[in-house]
Amino acid sequence: MDTTEMRRLFEAHRTAEAARDIDGILETFVEDCFLDTKALGLRSSGKDAVRAAYRGQYFTAFPDLSPEDEGIAFGDDVLTVWGTLRGTSEGEWLGIPPGGGTFEVPFANVVPFRDGRMAGETIYFDLATLCAQAAIPLEAVREAAAARGAR
Repeated sequence: MDTTEMRRLFEAHRTAEAARDIDGILETFVEDCFLDTKALGLRSSGKDAVRAAYRGQYFTAFPDLSPEDEGIAFGDDVLTVWGTLRGTSEGEWLGIPPGGGTFEVPFANVVPFRDGRMAGETIYFDLATLCAQAAIPLEAVREAAAARGAR
C-alpha cells in the first residue's frame, strides 16, 4: 500500500475517532483487526472486541480524548504516528471510577496495513503519568487491566 493511501485511510480513521463514530472507525480496519494497548497489557482482536475497547476503554472513560499527531513515518505497509494525547477522566475506566483530572501524555501508534485497510493499532503511552494527572489510582488500573487480560 502506498504512503498516500495509508495516510488517507489513517486520516479517515482519525476523523471518525474525533466524531466518536465507532462504525466509521471500524470501516478503516480489516475484519480480523486488533487494538493492542501496551500500557494496559490488553489486546482486543476482531471488530466486536475492538468496538468494545473503543467504547469502554477510551470514549466512555475519556469523552474528550484527543490525540494531537505531531509526526508520522512510513514503512512497508506500516505507519507510525506520535504526538500528545489529552483527555479528562470523566467516566469509569476498566471498572475504576473517574478521577476528574485532565492529562497530557506523549503517545505513539504503530499501524500495519493489509488488504487496503488498517490491520490494527499498537498504542504506547505512559500509564503512570496519565493516571497521576487524571487522579486515577494506578495500581487499581493495572489490577483491572490484568484481570481483564486474564479472561
